[in-house]
Amino acid sequence: MIRFLNIAAAAALVGSGFYAYSIKYETLYRSDQIAKLTRQIQQEKDAISMQTAEWAHLTRPDRLEPLADKYLDLETTRPNKIVTFAALPDRVNHGDEIGQKLEALGLGAVTNTPGGARASATATPSTPASGARQ
Repeated sequence: MIRFLNIAAAAALVGSGFYAYSIKYETLYRSDQIAKLTRQIQQEKDAISMQTAEWAHLTRPDRLEPLADKYLDLETTRPNKIVTFAALPDRVNHGDEIGQKLEALGLGAVTNTPGGARASATATPSTPASGARQ
């Protein structure tokens, strides 16, 4: 019996040692991954700051103005081109074109639906009654 306990204790000792070493090497592996990701993040931040600086350089007004004059046919805004909001034309209200076409064809009358709910007499296919189910 004592021999069995000695063997079991030795096996437990070996097993716990193996577990400790596996935890150690997994921790080292994870720390290496964290270091790699940290380097990658820093490289990406550097690349972003470089691109931001490049964008600021490329969008300088003193650089864009000659390019705009060369490649774009732009005119300066004259005071007679500026209008007030009231001078703009009214917006065209298109409305419900399909409903208007149905009414023009005489198909705009209220019909009984198979669901049993009746629409009010003022409802058209384009504007269902408030109490009707859809």
